[in-house]
Amino acid sequence: MKTFCFFVFSFCVSFGVYADEPIRILSVNIRNSLAKDGENSWSNRKEFLTEIISGGSYDFVGTQETVADPRPAYDQVGYIVSKMPNYGSLWLSREKTPEKGEAMLILWQKGRWRLDEKDQGTFWLSDTPEVVGSKTDPTAGWTRCVTFGLFHELKDGKETGKKVYVYNTHYDHISDSARQNAAKLLMHRISVRKSSEAPVIVMGDLNCGEKSKAVRYMQGDPLILNGKEIKPPCVLTDTFRAANPDATDVGTFNNFKSAGREKIDYIFIITPLKTVSSKIIRTQRNNRYPTDHFPIEAVVQWQTNN
Repeated sequence: MKTFCFFVFSFCVSFGVYADEPIRILSVNIRNSLAKDGENSWSNRKEFLTEIISGGSYDFVGTQETVADPRPAYDQVGYIVSKMPNYGSLWLSREKTPEKGEAMLILWQKGRWRLDEKDQGTFWLSDTPEVVGSKTDPTAGWTRCVTFGLFHELKDGKETGKKVYVYNTHYDHISDSARQNAAKLLMHRISVRKSSEAPVIVMGDLNCGEKSKAVRYMQGDPLILNGKEIKPPCVLTDTFRAANPDATDVGTFNNFKSAGREKIDYIFIITPLKTVSSKIIRTQRNNRYPTDHFPIEAVVQWQTNN
């Protein structure tokens, strides 16, 4: 019996049934440092927030509403990056001045992942995605963008052959049409990614609930835009719902007080990734939250053929 068990264990490790390490992901809107939040200002919560970001041993972290600013007191990008020495960082401001303004920051564990410098960047959620700071929809409140990168997995300093795309975004908070067009563009970009065999992680504050047209489109439902039906080119899976299909306490925007009813923050994946677990992090300290959104955590893994 011992010999048989050892053989089965050796077989599983050799063929990857147990060999793949899970991928730990965190997404959080950190609330911009320029907001006049009084006792909830950035200076009063930055250490708490960064402890949550750094304490989970995450492979990838995506933060939204992250301000880059030459003034240290407001420079959220600089502060977070300085507290994460074992992580690489990828970001670009959504504004016309790429080094100043709100950014979609992606952090990754440098010991496990290598950014593909030839397959990374930022594009704008407009009719001219490559034009820095562009905004097309007149009903949209702000310029919005997506930062993305292809990451190669490393083990003992060598590439394993596995790779994954990570996309981080923040949809408009006012315009539903802008959110629908944003979803359309993002899904198109995902469908034409260079390494089509590589799975995808999408995270962000989408500013709309689970029944919204933009979110439903990302999960397979068609959109009606300008009188035409548009079918999604691919289908994403919401990791939280995959792990918690019957959960009802799902509000993720708390406004530093209490959670709303709807989940507006997401981590999506595409096969061959599968969800292991996912949760909403509601950590408090002295009855205060680290930001006005609850962070979302997901643990995913490559599917195997066992």
